[in-house]
Amino acid sequence: MEIPGGPIGARPLARRRVLLGAIAAPVLGATAVALAACGSDEPPPEAVDIDPSPTVEKSEALLDELALVGAYEGTLAIYPELRGSLAGITDQHRAHARELGATEADFTDLAPIPPKATNAREAITNLISRERRAAEQRAQTAEQSESAEQVRAFTFIAASESSHVPELRDIRSGVSRS
Repeated sequence: MEIPGGPIGARPLARRRVLLGAIAAPVLGATAVALAACGSDEPPPEAVDIDPSPTVEKSEALLDELALVGAYEGTLAIYPELRGSLAGITDQHRAHARELGATEADFTDLAPIPPKATNAREAITNLISRERRAAEQRAQTAEQSESAEQVRAFTFIAASESSHVPELRDIRSGVSRS
């Protein structure tokens, strides 16, 4: 039996780790909240925004996310008829980049990356390839991360990017072949 996107044995570690992280993170988070509520009369600590650390993995991931935003913007510049379909995914990549430390200046300075495609279907196929690579890279970065916050962030981004693949396939199926 094949899973959309490739055979079962093609990338078992990355998929398993993404799924494990996506399942384990909420469970572990809920357990931690329950345990914290049980044993103390002290008020819970205030939420602290954690800035991304300046590790090589983070900066590579941020650059990759910005490149994805640029690829979507480039596709939309050439195929504006796709705006309604691709705008939501583009916004999700902007949110991922912000999570990884992007600023508004990063988005302002971002140049669209035009697709190497002769039609909208090929452009979407290129985006599908980019999403697969990005999901795989984020899963690997999550695996190599040392803090729980980084693992959680990269796992959720990887899961989001993986979910874009079938969404893009659906969009592509609605685009004419000409």
